[in-house]
Amino acid sequence: MNILERLISHLSHPIQSLYRRWLYRESISVISPDILARLCRQWGHYEKKHTLTDEERNMIISIRKQTAKANRDNVTRTEAYFSFFQRCPEVHWAFLAHLVSRNGGWNMTDLKGDIIPSVIGDKQTRSLFLFLERANALIFHDAYPQLLLYEESKRRKKKLFHLLPFFAVSLFMRPIWNQFYETNDSLLLTVALIINEQQYIQKRVVENPFYQEHVIAHFPFLLQQWLGFNDVIIPYEKQARIHLAGITVRDFADVYHRIHIGKALYGMLLSEKRIFQGAYHFASRTNHTGSRADFWPHLFSATKPENMSRIYSPELRNAWPHVAHRFPDESDWFNDTAILNELERIPILFNPDITPHYERNLKKLSAIARATN
Repeated sequence: MNILERLISHLSHPIQSLYRRWLYRESISVISPDILARLCRQWGHYEKKHTLTDEERNMIISIRKQTAKANRDNVTRTEAYFSFFQRCPEVHWAFLAHLVSRNGGWNMTDLKGDIIPSVIGDKQTRSLFLFLERANALIFHDAYPQLLLYEESKRRKKKLFHLLPFFAVSLFMRPIWNQFYETNDSLLLTVALIINEQQYIQKRVVENPFYQEHVIAHFPFLLQQWLGFNDVIIPYEKQARIHLAGITVRDFADVYHRIHIGKALYGMLLSEKRIFQGAYHFASRTNHTGSRADFWPHLFSATKPENMSRIYSPELRNAWPHVAHRFPDESDWFNDTAILNELERIPILFNPDITPHYERNLKKLSAIARATN
């Protein structure tokens, strides 16, 4: 984070609003008033789970098994999102989720790399890893059955979204999926899923007492933000080189800020054809391992380098053991229609290429690592 960004993050909300107007050059309209009114009528109509047929019961079992298998770790989740997007490219959110999930893996392995362990201890890094892993797993647990149910609806040529409650999916999503099936409105579906997944993890992870005590309000989490490891980046090919588009997360604990970040990242892919095409080429040619050497092997090494010419960034499965998750909480976050305001627009960044900013941060972080080793 450069000096300007540090100052901005501590400004009052009115001044931050002025900064955002300068940072974002425009926005894209997502939803029309008539569509919103139609969805509101559906949200006002709650239905109980209906009695399942044998065919539906088998379908639910199959989707649950596929989800559990792909939810093994960050690597399998990231691959599953991209594989689904290749099968159903109209579901833009799956590609966005793939890119964000790559960032989740990089953040996890940063905790075992050259820099973070040099300033915080093993116990603290493990708490932060569990925080990142739990959020990553929960989002997949909630979202992937929705994707598979859509794919099954598409294959059978009929809507199956009445089955969403059997996966404990929020009531918020059922009219959205019905609308998408009828209109193929990728913008609305993507923004709705961004909202849904960030709300889904808010109480389950961000506001969880354990993570509040050991991560959110704890020095290592703040340290990671100040060190610049909170840049969400989109690697994309440009003139035979990997460039980075992205944005900085300044307040992970704020659900509305995370929703804004998700929409801004989607805006990059929508408005910058070179970024979308370059990011897709990168993703299709580069297997996700969790190491930042995936995108910049000239600066990062997945194995311990003999000297400090490159930064150690291990592969995920060499850095952390498998974590088994349980998902007992089936409560619904959707109890306030104020969130519907977040459906209205997608911000477009003025300058999404952060390659020089990221390179400057790396030099600073490398200096910290050398000084502490």
